[in-house]
Amino acid sequence: MTTTIAALPDHNSTTDPLWQELFRRYSHVISPLRYAGWVTDMETCGGEFFVRADLRDGTELIIASEHSLPADPAEVQGWNVVRQNVQDPSQHTVLYDSTPNGPQRHHGNSLIPPMVRIDALDVPSRGPRLIVSATHIAPYGASHNQVAGTEGAAIAVARHSEWSQRLTGDEGYRRVWQRSEREGYPLSVFESAGHITTVRVTRSDD
Repeated sequence: MTTTIAALPDHNSTTDPLWQELFRRYSHVISPLRYAGWVTDMETCGGEFFVRADLRDGTELIIASEHSLPADPAEVQGWNVVRQNVQDPSQHTVLYDSTPNGPQRHHGNSLIPPMVRIDALDVPSRGPRLIVSATHIAPYGASHNQVAGTEGAAIAVARHSEWSQRLTGDEGYRRVWQRSEREGYPLSVFESAGHITTVRVTRSDD
């Protein structure tokens, strides 16, 4: 399967345990942007943390919260997304703000709305259109499917993450297997008392 996931950042910090842990903790933010085709990094400058994505047109995305990102993503109260000039950060635009005093605060810490805003940008290297779907199989054999519409890569991968979080956080499922990013688009299998749910991301033209 051919994917468009971007390469990992290439710098010395990638061997730092703090960087590695934050990159892992914020993978639900970073992976959608990488599947959209942009090299995405976790910045740890001066004890402040934020996600940075290179849009390859001389601008970059900076994703934080009210201030810098907390070490624990569960403490995020909303997202602040800024697009800025790489050479002159004073040239910037706030794309989205769902922090407690922001105009999109009603969305809270959901990642799908900011990814929708990001997907609408006119930038190069956008990933393919994708579909998120889920198959639910009961222990007595009944099954049903759930399918989201065709979406941009960043939106679809964020939706996979939110569906997965709902299963494990709200519905009592545990994740029993997931495909690695090196092997293709996200695919996760969940189980709860004999009920099996598979959540997958596929290309719209597959």
